[in-house]
Amino acid sequence: MPAQALELALAASIYPPAVVAIIALGRGQQLKSRVVLFVLGALVVTYALGVLMLFVLGELGATGPHHWTPGGAFDLLLGVVLIGLAVHLRRKRPDTSNAPDTTTPTGPSKLERYLESRRLAFLLGVTLYVIPSPIYIAAVKTVADAQLSTSSELLSLAAIVAVMLWLIEVPMLMLLAVPDRASGLLEDANLWFTEHGRLLAVIVSAGVGLYLAIKGLVDLIS
Repeated sequence: MPAQALELALAASIYPPAVVAIIALGRGQQLKSRVVLFVLGALVVTYALGVLMLFVLGELGATGPHHWTPGGAFDLLLGVVLIGLAVHLRRKRPDTSNAPDTTTPTGPSKLERYLESRRLAFLLGVTLYVIPSPIYIAAVKTVADAQLSTSSELLSLAAIVAVMLWLIEVPMLMLLAVPDRASGLLEDANLWFTEHGRLLAVIVSAGVGLYLAIKGLVDLIS
């Protein structure tokens, strides 16, 4: 499996909303089943989308190191999209003037009340990951470009999904093993993402976007 695919999957894993969701799931009754179903929903939809993308990329001929192929244009397009996203995130400032005071408990949130249902926990996992990020698409395309056998592609895709979802997989294991201690650690992580998540997203999007744009240009002109 290409090492670049794992690097892209790690970059695609930066997803603060997932931390918020896993914190909400880490409270209340039926904790273990709800957390597992949430992660299962994310795994199923992410892997299914990856398989679909592998098929579509193969059918479009947008794979492999050929001259002036759709593959180079695809990389260039993804790179431009990610650079544009980084610029948008850099310019858009979060409005904190009316933000609630998170230091004082205000009771269960609406999200937490909804997630008391195991079925809704599974649906939340699906919903959060049903739209693939450009970085995940790039990771899948890297696997497709490697021209592996079908079984190797599917195994590589499974590894990519596992790496990309570490942000909810690790908290899941923590909540299952030491739920009381994990809740506090996850709250701290959420505060860190609240303060630094936007800057981190800008850096990751800009870096991966620049890499893909250069790679696409090189493939097109070589």
